[in-house]
Amino acid sequence: MWLVMLLPLLAITNGLAIPIAGLSVRAEQLAACLLVIPLLASALVGARRIRIDTTAWWLAAILLMNLLSTGLHSPAVIYSLLQCASLSAVWVIYVLVLNFLDTREAAAAFLRRILWAGIIGSAIGILAFVSASLGFDFGGAEVSQAAAERLTQAYGAYGIMEEPNIFGSFTGAMLVVSVVLVAALPRDDSTIKELKLAKWTAGISAVGLVLSFTRAAWIGAVLGLVGCLFAVGKWTRRGRRRIVVPLVVVASVIVVLFIAPGSTGEFFRFKLLNLVNLQSQSAVLRLLTYSLALDQTSTHPLVGWGTFTFAPLTAQGNDFQQFESWRNFWIGNFALLALHDTGAIGLLLWCGMLWSSIVRGARAAVALRPIDVHASIHALALVGAVVSLLIPFLTTTGFSMAYPWLLMGLLGAHARLGATIPATPEPEPPPNPAPVPIPSDAT
Repeated sequence: MWLVMLLPLLAITNGLAIPIAGLSVRAEQLAACLLVIPLLASALVGARRIRIDTTAWWLAAILLMNLLSTGLHSPAVIYSLLQCASLSAVWVIYVLVLNFLDTREAAAAFLRRILWAGIIGSAIGILAFVSASLGFDFGGAEVSQAAAERLTQAYGAYGIMEEPNIFGSFTGAMLVVSVVLVAALPRDDSTIKELKLAKWTAGISAVGLVLSFTRAAWIGAVLGLVGCLFAVGKWTRRGRRRIVVPLVVVASVIVVLFIAPGSTGEFFRFKLLNLVNLQSQSAVLRLLTYSLALDQTSTHPLVGWGTFTFAPLTAQGNDFQQFESWRNFWIGNFALLALHDTGAIGLLLWCGMLWSSIVRGARAAVALRPIDVHASIHALALVGAVVSLLIPFLTTTGFSMAYPWLLMGLLGAHARLGATIPATPEPEPPPNPAPVPIPSDAT
């Protein structure tokens, strides 16, 4: 169980690949593969029954569609199959979290580990950005003027994560989770430590989100917060004043960056003033990539080209892995990536999987509310976090990383717990009392 609880901390190291037999493997992938062994072993000896929910079945269908499309059309079959294996090692995290977190106590402890991961991952990114801005570049942030102008490297903090867009989506999700907990959890002895942890997570992740310079993550976090806080406002009115501190922290960082001199302040002002500007350099590059991807998709619109085939197709037979920036030449939009790699069928499977996860999580929040308000609020916060990821993943998808599946797996665990709540039977009316005979007058 300790390795399961370690997964959130391993997930924030997705920028530190481990070379194994010529392949780049991440720590969370190794941990997930190791955890599959005891899960299967316990199922074989009858100690545990492997639980597969609706979301997991959708995910399995997506993987099968990737394999089918790769076998039919991929111009680089071995490369695509290796990418399928890499995705499998990440997607299995959903099943692992769903099965190992089989009690409310375990789910609550796992959420606390996620909050700690949010603090540590955000703090590393912030320190990297501050040190680089002061001239001490130890890695983990890109703050040069050249990075702000060129299109091959994102500007901003990322710490030990893959790049600023991934860091931004992660910190945005952490901000949504923690602010909802601060706003909605009741104030009693059982929540004192969790509230302190959530407040620290909210403040640090808010600063990390701003320093990621990721506009899509900013928008996603705002939408996730608005939706969840609207629900919290309908449930309780005491949570409105509790979000003042994290909002003040965010506003202070925004003001400081907006008036800051140098390349950092200039680039932040550009990002903020061009929040949805489709004429910016990064937007133009993405639109060009998307148009090329759609042109390739038209050849196999139903089943697609196979897993991560955009770069091999664009290279037109050349060894694309020899190019210096070939890793940056990919489809960042998760919906378009699904359409390109697995066709319209695969895109429908993705829509079904995401819909299943979000709707089941929302139902769990409602179902858990009468009997366990803490678990209900946890589920609501996780729904908001998952929704907030969908916006930045339209510009740089992170579904090949572990942190979305940790959140979705924990949401699936709450949905399973909510589904086990027995329906409250209607109270039976009391039996009619027997009629009392009225004595007649004595004669």
